[in-house]
Amino acid sequence: YAEQSIRPVTLKQFIQLGQPPHNASALLESARYTKSELPVRLARRIKALQKLPFIVGTNPYIKKVYQLYFDSFELICNFPEITEEKTDEKFADMLAQIVANHSENIPTLAKGFQECKKYMPAQDITNFLDDMINARIGIRLIAEQHISLHNARDPNVIGIIDTQTSPARLVQSCANWVRELCEGHYGSSPEIIIDGQIDTTFTYVPVHLEYIISEVLKNAYRATVEYSSKIKRNHHPQIVATISKGENNIGIRIRDQGGGVAPEDLPSIFDYSFTTVPQDEDSHTDVDNILSNVSRRAMQTGLGGPIAGLGYGLPLARIYATFFGGSLNLISLHSYGCDLFLRLNDLSKSFGNLRI
Repeated sequence: YAEQSIRPVTLKQFIQLGQPPHNASALLESARYTKSELPVRLARRIKALQKLPFIVGTNPYIKKVYQLYFDSFELICNFPEITEEKTDEKFADMLAQIVANHSENIPTLAKGFQECKKYMPAQDITNFLDDMINARIGIRLIAEQHISLHNARDPNVIGIIDTQTSPARLVQSCANWVRELCEGHYGSSPEIIIDGQIDTTFTYVPVHLEYIISEVLKNAYRATVEYSSKIKRNHHPQIVATISKGENNIGIRIRDQGGGVAPEDLPSIFDYSFTTVPQDEDSHTDVDNILSNVSRRAMQTGLGGPIAGLGYGLPLARIYATFFGGSLNLISLHSYGCDLFLRLNDLSKSFGNLRI
């Protein structure tokens, strides 16, 4: 299976298969593609894990991820041919369980590579994780697209794609969640202002944008509160999220006054496992419990403690941003704050070109 070529699917094909009304033949076509494609992609991940140095592959965290991929591969391969709606419904239910089983793969891998980093060159770990995470996004999109076709409710939502994604609404929703985390951990939190072209809507995968914004805001909230404590500010300055819309893309700028990034840390902020959280601060945290709680959110796959932690937030946010041709960049003014710039393509403008 790993030697077979993958068959990329375009977003245009996703839309065509998911366009309401959902007739039985379209669902069956989606099911057959999903059943034939996922084993190939899962097999490639299994082979990649098998090729890790022996001492790394036997790490309990990495071994756990390997077993999940292997079990999922066998489940899908052994599932009977899908020729009728009832079989397809069972297949969709099985996929939903597989997706749930894999929800904590990234934090599990993060802990495994933290324990094994002395056994592999840093660049080799980065290359492995880049490939693993990009492949994982594709696998999840294919699986979740088919699952979503069975739960269609909103005419603007075609599987996992929302043709009326509202950045302002998503930023506010994520800010509400991050504010609760911040207040629970620090006892206070800054306010957020959302300005610019706030009525903007575009076609995108909302769970990806939710993940990116949540990670960015966690950094901004944490930095603001900790810098207020450091310089003895009586009130936290506001975080400002500004939204803009171009012809083919939208932009979101997140601005904070959290003191910025130290010059010596700036080159490392998008490196895996890099975190500015002191190790002794994180050592008493019940990481497993936190990761379990955070992973309950759609794409919040447990990437830190209450407000920061394993150092996978920004690099993963950048991967999600670039997956559909966008970008994520940060400008720091040391001793003042950070501006983070997120650019995302309007997927309705590039359905035929973007492949998963």
